Amino acid sequence: MKVSITRRLNYFDIGPDYRITLGSLFRVLQEASGKHSDDAENAMTATGRRWVLNRISARIERYPIYGETVTAITWHRASKGYKAYREYEMYSGDTRVAAATSIWLYYDLDAGRLLKVPQNTGEKYGVVDETATQFELDAWKPDTNITPRYTTRITTRPTDYDPLHHVNNAIYFDYLNTLLCKNAFDPCRIKSVYLQYNKQIGEDVDLLGAGFDMNGNSGIFKFYSDDTIFASGKWESS
Repeated sequence: MKVSITRRLNYFDIGPDYRITLGSLFRVLQEASGKHSDDAENAMTATGRRWVLNRISARIERYPIYGETVTAITWHRASKGYKAYREYEMYSGDTRVAAATSIWLYYDLDAGRLLKVPQNTGEKYGVVDETATQFELDAWKPDTNITPRYTTRITTRPTDYDPLHHVNNAIYFDYLNTLLCKNAFDPCRIKSVYLQYNKQIGEDVDLLGAGFDMNGNSGIFKFYSDDTIFASGKWESS
């Protein structure tokens, strides 16, 4: 089963150039997957179990602009062992402007550990055996050993945290946007982006480091504090 949401981009979604920001783009995709989970598992809060995003990659063909109406579509592609696979597409009219693929883990909040994906997940969500991108996300490994040439410090805000008391998944792309802009790089040059979440940023983290390095049209980045790497990834740009 595919689930979709449609919304008009407003001033809170765009940057100074009137194009959707990275963070807003991923928030729209997140809203679609949230709607799917709400429809499929209304009892999730009571069970104390949650889906946790492990990896995501996206291909962005065009950044929609202020006033444009976009539709985000998502579906559950498959699950195996500890992993569930979710796909996304974003359209403006009949034109696809972005696509993404992601890996999710199932987490027991009370026990503080990962669980195998429930066997009835496909029954609850429906299974659509289609990929939105051709990228093999399972095979990708981020480079976590970089020494960034370009860095900035990011202060977390109370509004960055979700009901699980850690920084929301989409906020990391706000952080990436900040990192790039602070170092005179236009985030809307990014055509592909890949991110792995390594460790949750809890409410005890007030300040974190953000840094990246570049080689031609590709860059690698990480968010960190001392020896802890919260997330790391790469991008490819025009």
